[in-house]
Amino acid sequence: MNFNLALPFYRNATRNPGRLALSVDKRDFSYGELLAVVEGVATWLRERSADNVQRVGILASRSFEAYAGILGTCWAGAAYVPLNPDWPAARLIQVLEATELDALIVDDRGLKVLSNQVLAAGPRHILASNGQSHLSFCPPESALLVRGFDALIRSDQHHLPKDLNEDHLAYIMFTSGTTGSPKGVMISVGNVHHFLTAMRDRFPFGAHDRISQTFDLTFDLSVFDMFMAWSSGAALQVVPRSQLMGPARFIQERELTVWFSVPSTVAFMQKMKMLERGAFPTLRYSAFCGESLPLSSAEAWRNSAPNSIIDNLYGPTEATVACLAQQYSERPNLTKERGIIAIGKPFDGTLAGIIDSSNRFLKAGEKGELALSGQQVSRGYFKDAQKTAARFPTIGGRVWYLTGDLAYQDDSCAFHHLGRVDNQVKVLGFRVELEDVEANLRGICGTDLVAAIAWPIADGSAQGIVAFISGTNLSVSELREGMKRRVPQYMVPSQIRLVERLPLSTSGKIDRKALTSLLSESGA
Repeated sequence: MNFNLALPFYRNATRNPGRLALSVDKRDFSYGELLAVVEGVATWLRERSADNVQRVGILASRSFEAYAGILGTCWAGAAYVPLNPDWPAARLIQVLEATELDALIVDDRGLKVLSNQVLAAGPRHILASNGQSHLSFCPPESALLVRGFDALIRSDQHHLPKDLNEDHLAYIMFTSGTTGSPKGVMISVGNVHHFLTAMRDRFPFGAHDRISQTFDLTFDLSVFDMFMAWSSGAALQVVPRSQLMGPARFIQERELTVWFSVPSTVAFMQKMKMLERGAFPTLRYSAFCGESLPLSSAEAWRNSAPNSIIDNLYGPTEATVACLAQQYSERPNLTKERGIIAIGKPFDGTLAGIIDSSNRFLKAGEKGELALSGQQVSRGYFKDAQKTAARFPTIGGRVWYLTGDLAYQDDSCAFHHLGRVDNQVKVLGFRVELEDVEANLRGICGTDLVAAIAWPIADGSAQGIVAFISGTNLSVSELREGMKRRVPQYMVPSQIRLVERLPLSTSGKIDRKALTSLLSESGA
């Protein structure tokens, strides 16, 4: 199988150039308009290296430059690496140094974080927004070669996106890591092709559809939004940042037909009394992923979107966005002990099973770790063979990804999610490893007596993080400011408690269950 993620976009753009492809920042772009810029990006990338360009960073928010940059990167046959402008400089530099990018594409927000330290860790070639041909803060001796989007070469002679085999890298998505270093999940062209094929079978989108885009580009659920829209000839409708948690008016004004978000958005809209009966009659499909979908949220959404099919999707980044699904119905399949919708059954081409600590498969009804195998499972972590071997073992002659999620399978073969086996949690929809939080806290406070607890938990997802620290001379405000400089905001503890000592288990380890009980008893 040979494929390019930009190929379906190319076909739709050449067949129907006048059709709406993208609405972002109060601007509409037709397929033809977007095509011209995307081809210019691809041409610019190919000219940057005598050899094939391999990895391109997208240091941008949900902007026109970001979407054109991603499509152009795919078109040129390179892997895109999304980078969040809101990341602290230390984390951004870590990722830049690890990936050794060939080029960097930035928008206005990305430009603001390009300090000399960041620039020193990145590539020489930068494609910037607003015709930025120079960066005022670059030293005179800088070897940077910066070009603006308005200087891209435009041509009426279209060329096909580069033909790629299924093992070619499509993107690298960085997630939280246990040692304080982010992990780069490598997703191949074949992985994404199989995901999109499964999604098109489940969601028959068409050119008339208007699909929401709510996710940051460093959140792999954005892959669904972009490539499902452009492979269907549909319009990608980017929800403004100011309306992300309260998008009711946007859904109505844009007459969206497809909605995709984390379930916590529903809960927030409920709290703000935005989910009136029949509020969203144009929605045909609604999908939720990233955290557990409570029954109450599914019911509230059905009340507001009565014409919509509602799907609960499940999948770790390592298995390409989503690989199991459960449709919500009048008689929903519930994980009764949690009051949430089941995560359902795997897509064609994906295998799922429950294993014990010895990697032995368990029977239906038995609880254990959810393991995944098949055509959507990643090749592992970028330049980290040790972590790849640990998380992607061969069992019974087949490579499996160990999700770290506690689950079981019911008699109907549907799967149910029960939380994390380890300390990896979802905080407001973002995947966080508490060991990552602790590693950064240790680096700031100079003591190993640190514990991070996800708290409080509502519907299987954490609303924040509470840190317990013993043996530091720093104040709570100093610790919080230190964390803000090192990690994304959702990883900064909402509470930091300085304690005389931390409780220990019989094995001498920090007793996290005791800390959780303390929080529960205190009602914190």
